[in-house]
Amino acid sequence: MVEHAPHLFIISIILYAAGSLFALCFYGWQRAGNFISLVFAAIASCFSMVASAVVLSSGATIRLDFPLYHAIIKYNFLIDPVSAYFALVISVIGFVASIYSIGYTRLYVNKRDTRFLGFTYNLFLASMLLVVTANNAIVFMIVWELMAIVSFFLVIFEHDNPANMKAGFMYIIMAHVGAAFLAIAFFIMFAHVGTWDFGFDEFRKVGGRMPMIYKNVVFFLVIVGFGIKAGIFPLHLWLPMAHPAAPSNVSMVMSGVMIKTAIYGFIRFYFEFLTPCPPWWGVVVLIIGASSAILGILYALTERDIKTLLAYSSIENNGIIIIGVGLSMIFKSYNLMALSSLAMMAGLYHLINHAVFKSLLFGCAGNIYYATHTRNIEELGGLIKRLQVTAPLFLVAALSISAIPPLNGFMSEWFLFQSILNSFQIPSVIIKIITLVCGAIIALTGALVATCFIKAFGISFLAMPRSDHAKHAKEVPAVMYVSMGLLAGLCVFMGIFPAKIIMTLNPVCAHVLGINIGKSLVAYDWMQTKIVETNFTALSPKSATVLGLIILAATLGALTLMRPRFVKKVYETWTCGMSPQPRLEYTATAFTRPFKTIFSNLYRPQLEVRTEYSVLNYFVRSITYISGVTPLFENYFYGPVARFVLGISTGVKWVHTGSIHIYLTYIFITLIILILFVGK
Repeated sequence: MVEHAPHLFIISIILYAAGSLFALCFYGWQRAGNFISLVFAAIASCFSMVASAVVLSSGATIRLDFPLYHAIIKYNFLIDPVSAYFALVISVIGFVASIYSIGYTRLYVNKRDTRFLGFTYNLFLASMLLVVTANNAIVFMIVWELMAIVSFFLVIFEHDNPANMKAGFMYIIMAHVGAAFLAIAFFIMFAHVGTWDFGFDEFRKVGGRMPMIYKNVVFFLVIVGFGIKAGIFPLHLWLPMAHPAAPSNVSMVMSGVMIKTAIYGFIRFYFEFLTPCPPWWGVVVLIIGASSAILGILYALTERDIKTLLAYSSIENNGIIIIGVGLSMIFKSYNLMALSSLAMMAGLYHLINHAVFKSLLFGCAGNIYYATHTRNIEELGGLIKRLQVTAPLFLVAALSISAIPPLNGFMSEWFLFQSILNSFQIPSVIIKIITLVCGAIIALTGALVATCFIKAFGISFLAMPRSDHAKHAKEVPAVMYVSMGLLAGLCVFMGIFPAKIIMTLNPVCAHVLGINIGKSLVAYDWMQTKIVETNFTALSPKSATVLGLIILAATLGALTLMRPRFVKKVYETWTCGMSPQPRLEYTATAFTRPFKTIFSNLYRPQLEVRTEYSVLNYFVRSITYISGVTPLFENYFYGPVARFVLGISTGVKWVHTGSIHIYLTYIFITLIILILFVGK
């Protein structure tokens, strides 16, 4: 079966390309072209899913070379367990999102050109697969830029909205800045290769002989280059703007898997290209991850736009994944390889968990928008009676992201805490303290996540409708909630059967770190009740789930026996003698007010009061309260940087004279300088 994996991967890329072309072929038949392109995307995802599963199950490494006659660039690709794992995550979410898109894109039929949406969507999925399999720096940069460009067009799909255009241009600018940093990192490494080869195989030999000062420079270049794509603080600005602007089916893919390509880059550089790494590198990555986790969820708490809330939450979850990577780097630097593998497994476990439950959340947000045409939580309410399938799906995702057992979010965070508790084996006292502080931050983050999604679910689905949008909402087409049901099922499966995920991750960690800890973590018996064991605790999610169900059944049985004549009675909600009104309900703004007070130094809340009078300004007609938070990073980081860049641009604009002779002189001087440097 392994020998067929390269063909399956190539077929998947061909199908993505065919789907993008078919989307454009049906001129005047938008619905048909869109449907065919999405079906092709779903089938292509299945092929790449199978190819990835084959590589992971066998632990093999597959090389794909495409030699071109007299070509300077070597188009070669590599599918090893690391690439296969990321390709598997991309393929699973790509398949579900493609099925979901068949229903969701009905919003745009005969309103916008959905053929272009299908064209760019297929290219987007293909580009992500090529990114995680590229085995050459130049090829990597080409497909990395392709991924950025096609996702830019997806972000600005609803281009008549000025906010979407602003988000798109912010995204493409920051994406190109990140690409520039990565290009510089690749060129520095190429300077130490010794041959004219940008292949990753050569880069894997560089780390041991590269001077430490250059390794440190590349380390920070990679943090910025991939950190922008990952949305780490303070490089996150594009993410809460672009994800809400894109259609919800695209947001699923962008948040679920696109930002994970940055994690792939971190792993390749820090565990393959630049190894061995000093301990302080891992500490820096750990602090960045913890900062992104806590700040991401704090900003998510204050959001009223449900998609912006989910976007900030993605920053928080990517921070948790980066914490796992940082811990693994620290343990590896002290040769604690088993703990390094455990931390890596925690990060990669959370990566696939986040891909699943965040795609489910964005899909449910798309269902809400499809049914109500609003993303403002304050205008929702009562949807649990109107979206009777979407509501439980959203609840499953909210419980998963809040790390409530026995769902999947709990398992990965439990692994992460086990890694942190084992940090007492690190020789450095300072690093021990930093690690434990990060553990406390993760615990606080977990509590804030639960609070955030209590708000998101409670204000959106419970109580009474606050607007006509919510009052007249109807359930979405079946294909949309059926595809989301697949993700909800994965949330349950990956939480109750973590051994399956551990054994899937084991080849990845073994390939990266050279140690196999899967069998020591997982103990099987005939019922598979003994699952995960570490130095501190052992956990069997299936046994705990069965025990919980038994206790629940026993409780209900006891209540039935105690009150055999129990009759359900329905009463009106007590509102101090007044008839229930939506205006009396708890709002999202009121829910988060205590947090704005506690974290006022971060939020710096703003309040504007507008009062309208009537009858000679003696009687108040209306009072309007407008609240918000101060955008600290925009005001104090990006604002000064933008002004500095514009100032430099204004100062050197004299170089653009419009004269061809001057431009030829510039080229001549540049060539002379290059010849002098090359000659040396």
